[in-house]
Amino acid sequence: MADLATYTQMLITTEEIFEEFEDLDTRDQSQYLLELGYDLPRFALEEQRECDLVHGCQSQVWLTARAEETSSDPVIEFRADSDAEIVRGLITVLLASYSGKTASEILRLPIIDVFTRLQLKQYISPQRHNGLQGMVDRIREIARRHAPCTAYTEPSPVQVQLHTDTVAQPATVYDTLAVRRHFPVLNQLLDDGLTPVFLDSGASAQKPQVVIDKEREVEEQYFANAYRGRYRFGARIDEELENARQKIATFISAESSRQIAFTSGTTATINAVAFGWGNAHVEEGDEILITEMEHHANFVPWQQLALQRNATLRFIPMTNDGRLDMNRLDDVLTKKTKVLSVCGMSNVLGTVNPITELAARAHDVGAIIVVDGAQSVPHQVTNVVADDVDFLIFSGHKLYGPTGVGILYGKADRLEETDPILFGGHMIDRVYRDHSTWAAPPARFEAGTLPIVQAIGLGAAVDWVTGIGLASIHEHEQRLLQTATEQLQRIPGLTIFGPSVDRKGAIISFRIDDVHPEDLAIMLDRRAVLTRHGHHCAMPLHDLLGVSGTTRASFAAYNTKDDVTALVSAVEYACDELKRRR
Repeated sequence: MADLATYTQMLITTEEIFEEFEDLDTRDQSQYLLELGYDLPRFALEEQRECDLVHGCQSQVWLTARAEETSSDPVIEFRADSDAEIVRGLITVLLASYSGKTASEILRLPIIDVFTRLQLKQYISPQRHNGLQGMVDRIREIARRHAPCTAYTEPSPVQVQLHTDTVAQPATVYDTLAVRRHFPVLNQLLDDGLTPVFLDSGASAQKPQVVIDKEREVEEQYFANAYRGRYRFGARIDEELENARQKIATFISAESSRQIAFTSGTTATINAVAFGWGNAHVEEGDEILITEMEHHANFVPWQQLALQRNATLRFIPMTNDGRLDMNRLDDVLTKKTKVLSVCGMSNVLGTVNPITELAARAHDVGAIIVVDGAQSVPHQVTNVVADDVDFLIFSGHKLYGPTGVGILYGKADRLEETDPILFGGHMIDRVYRDHSTWAAPPARFEAGTLPIVQAIGLGAAVDWVTGIGLASIHEHEQRLLQTATEQLQRIPGLTIFGPSVDRKGAIISFRIDDVHPEDLAIMLDRRAVLTRHGHHCAMPLHDLLGVSGTTRASFAAYNTKDDVTALVSAVEYACDELKRRR
């Protein structure tokens, strides 16, 4: 093998690669990558050392480096090899970009620009993408060790910006009937000739036609397992998934799509954080702070973690109108608090909690904040950076998307310090006979086969919401909420639980004297008014309210003023019928 300087001189330059790529179609570009791999000088068998292996690659990759001894900003020469020819081609691109440059030049190099210009997303799966990132991270870490302290050291991820479908800009006037036409389930006649008045979106929202079509498209045209195959269906699925991941990151203003993991839903994801982060950081004598308005999914996991870790579960006091009593927060948020977990919006009361303030107060005492955004994300604009939350969790099916898919967002450092609780394929860095190491996030939290079709469908749902405009949807829902509140309050014996409209989202939960919520729900269904009844998976809250259950009407983008009129009329009809028969 030639010495490193000679080796670097033998390498093709990035400009030569760019020039070749410009005139090639997709298949010829793939062949060219293979040819680059064939031409890359190979490591001898004795050079393929375990200590030089780069983890995170499906194939084996070895990387070595040598820096000048005398310079304060030395030139660094790299060598690398793989047992896969296509990966050797990708290595050639990396070496052409990095080798023979000074440490500070390496740290300043925007490697993403190289990969974007070469359209390498067409040739690498995200599983190989993780491997490329591993190589880039190794190269940059070597450069950091040799660079002057003033060198630029911002991360330069190989995170290719994928194509995002163009969506319509938010309309200046909210056209409710036009929005409703997007939902085929709401435009049918039921067996009794009535049109459904769907007021249970807090449980699951209906899907617009574009989401239904996207799921069908995937199933009919290019379905394959994700991050497994280099064949064309596999590559298309990988790209569609990464497109969806980027759309979701943008939707909640995350800094990177690598902070977004696909899960099976909110419940599973809160458990993953509670036991993946909590088991590693919550110790005996620590405190976990939640609220009594939490859904069981954000109550029971923390309760069980506290029991397992001999920690104390505490609760933020509530005001009489169903808000958090922020004046008493210091009574329960102390230096012993390790976790504050709270819903962004109550699924019963509609209460919108002050997440930004809660995050700041939690961080002041050294605690992290976990936000159950299952109700809040579909109804109000979310900015995880501005709110400074550590984890945000939500479900696809409440955001006009498919069931079976959820989202975990975490700050990069928080994801790194969270252990996986599901183990198997895809989430692995390396498996040995006696132990294993984990892939970098988000793959670490995506064990096994993902909800592929559902995740891609969620990307389409995000496009749809963005096209209408979430702020416009929110304003529309709040108008309906105000009208419904005013009209329901006129019904004798009816009590609405929760704060005033200006402090809540698009949910009304109520109870009528001498009318059981289940009986009311049956009577409302006779008028095709579809609501939810019961404790809504929030037993502690109903205990606090002093009732066994409530009736809940929850609004969404597709609801109309006529729906509110139908609700009020059906409630009046039900009250008359139920009380008359006693």
